[in-house]
Amino acid sequence: MSQQSDMHMMVNYMRGVYKVLEEDWQKSAKSIGLTQAEQHILWIVSFEEDITISKIAYYGLWDVSTVMQVIKRLKDKGLVKLEKKNEDRRISYVYLTEQGIEKHKESSSFNCQIYGFLKKWLEDGNKHEFYRDLIQLHRDLNEHFHGGEFVEWVEDTGKRLHKAR
Repeated sequence: MSQQSDMHMMVNYMRGVYKVLEEDWQKSAKSIGLTQAEQHILWIVSFEEDITISKIAYYGLWDVSTVMQVIKRLKDKGLVKLEKKNEDRRISYVYLTEQGIEKHKESSSFNCQIYGFLKKWLEDGNKHEFYRDLIQLHRDLNEHFHGGEFVEWVEDTGKRLHKAR
């Protein structure tokens, strides 16, 4: 195959997989009265003791202006609050309200068809090594494009979720 046809297949297959993931995520968020971005921000904020809008943008892979718009909607819904610290009044920190904590808990059941498919797919034969390599590939891609801090945050929050269960 040619480089162009390989790239065509890669891009379209990756987009197809992401489309399923995104639709599942949107359904999950909608079922509790949120948008996908609102739900994602609730999760990001829930992991951090103190988090700024710029850090939310970094971890959520958004522009700061997008995060500010979503934070405004979450604030209007009573799910987050913004506070400034005396050390630097220019920086706003985002925290979940009690209602935000409850909404976050409510959002913890997430039906992910891709994950379900992979669990079933791994039952068929010896595919675990390939699966570990696939996870490593995604890790390496994200480290290349989004940086080591992003990858460390994903891994750290994943470990915290594992311990909490």
